Amino acid sequence: MKVEKDKADFWISIKSKRDMVKATVLVTAVSVLGSWAVTVALMLLTGHTQAENWAVGLTIATLAPMAVAPPVAFKVLNLMLALVDSRREIERLSRTDDLTQTYNRRHFMDMAQRELSLATRHGYVVSLLLIDLDEFKQVNDRLGHLAGDRALAACATTIRGSIRREDVVGRFGGDEFLVLAPYSDLNSAAMLAERIRRALASANMVVGGQVMGFKASIGVVCSQGRTGDADELLRMADQALYRAKDLGGDRTELAA
Repeated sequence: MKVEKDKADFWISIKSKRDMVKATVLVTAVSVLGSWAVTVALMLLTGHTQAENWAVGLTIATLAPMAVAPPVAFKVLNLMLALVDSRREIERLSRTDDLTQTYNRRHFMDMAQRELSLATRHGYVVSLLLIDLDEFKQVNDRLGHLAGDRALAACATTIRGSIRREDVVGRFGGDEFLVLAPYSDLNSAAMLAERIRRALASANMVVGGQVMGFKASIGVVCSQGRTGDADELLRMADQALYRAKDLGGDRTELAA
C-alpha cells in the first residue's frame, strides 16, 4: 500500500548521524509542544493561573520531555531503521539468487510476465534468451563444487556485462541463465545472444587455479506474434536451446 511505502521511505531517508539528530530534535520539539498543551489545559481547569504557577508549570513541561524524549526517540529510530533494513534484506533475498546475485527464477518470470503485459498494451516486442553452459558438469567433476559455484558467479558477471542497461538477467537453475530483452526483435536478440556467447568463451575466468572460458548454447524467442504468456515464451526458448544442444552446442538457435 502507498501509506506503508511512504512510511518506509521516511525511515529509509535517515541514513546518517546528522539525519538522526534532525529527527530527534523534531520528536523532542513535538514532545515539548504536547507537554505545554497538557500543562496549560490542566492549569486552566484547576485554576492555578498565577504567574508563579505558570513559570513553574511551563518550566517542568519543557525540561521533562527534553530529558526523556531524545534518548527514547534515538532508540526508537534506531529500532525502526533496523526493522526497515531487515525487511529490505528479506525482500532482496526473496527475489535474488544468492550465488550469482541475479534474479531467481520465480521473480524473473514474474518480471517477464509484467513486461510482456506492458508490451502487449503499448505495442512493443520483448525477447527471451535461455542460456545453458555447455559441459559445465565437468567443472564440478574436475575442480569441485566450490570452484563450480565460483565459475557460475563469474559467468553471471560476464552475462551482466554483455547486456544492455534495460535488459534483465536471472538464473533459471543449475548452469542455466535467462535474459529478458525489452524492445528487442528476434534479430536484435540473436545479436545479443551471440555477444553473450562470445563474451563467455573469451572471458578468461580463473577457476580453481585454471584460466578458462565457457561455451554456451542459447535459445532465443521473441514475443512478436505470440500470446504474451511468459511460460509459453520460456517453452519455446527451451525448445530452441535443445536444438542448439543437438547440433553440437556452442551456438544460438532461434525459436520458429
